[in-house]
Amino acid sequence: MSLSLRKQFLPAVIGLHREIRKRFNLRAAALDMTYARAEALVAISANEGITQAELAERLDIRTPSMTRTLDHLEKQGLIERRAVSGDKRMRSLFLTDKAHSQASRVVGFIEELRRELYRDIDPEDLQKALNVIRHLQQNLDRMNG
Repeated sequence: MSLSLRKQFLPAVIGLHREIRKRFNLRAAALDMTYARAEALVAISANEGITQAELAERLDIRTPSMTRTLDHLEKQGLIERRAVSGDKRMRSLFLTDKAHSQASRVVGFIEELRRELYRDIDPEDLQKALNVIRHLQQNLDRMNG
C-alpha cells in the first residue's frame, strides 16, 4: 500500500462517519431524535430490561452521557427506568407503549438510509471493506494491550 493511500484512508473513513451521522441526524430530527437517542432507543427495544450500565457498555458511551441521553428519552415519554430488585442503585430500561412505534420508525429510516448508502456497491466490495475495518479494529485492540 502506498504512503499516499495510507494517508488518505483514515481521513476518508472519519469523513464518511461524520457525513453518515449528519444525514442520520437530519432524518432523526423529524422524530425529535438524535443519533445517540435513536441508538439507545433501538438497543433498548432489542434488549428490554437491560440496565443503564449494560447499555452504556454496549454502546461504548460514558455513564454521564448515557444518563443525559436516557433523561431525554424519559422526558419524551419513550422509556421507563425501573429499580432492579436487590440493588436500588441499578435501573432496568423498558420502552413505553409510545416508544414501540417510535422505535419502528427509527428502524425504518435507518434501513432506508442503509439502502441509499449501499446503492450500486457490489456486496463483495462491501465485504472486503468490512474485513479491512475489522482488521483495523483488531490492530487497535492489540495496541490497547
